[in-house]
Amino acid sequence: MQRMLFVMAVVSTLVLSSFASAADAPANRAQVNGARKGPVAKLIELERRKNEWLRQQFGR
Repeated sequence: MQRMLFVMAVVSTLVLSSFASAADAPANRAQVNGARKGPVAKLIELERRKNEWLRQQFGR
């Protein structure tokens, strides 16, 4: 009986924590997307321009 109660408590904790993290997901994605609009996006664009320049220089 105690084992069953313990298992139910663990399962309910896991279910409730998954609901809580799912509710926070849109806010977390917004923060990640906001960070990518800054210096990371600039580095990606710089890399793309570099690759394009290399293609032009070496004829690919």
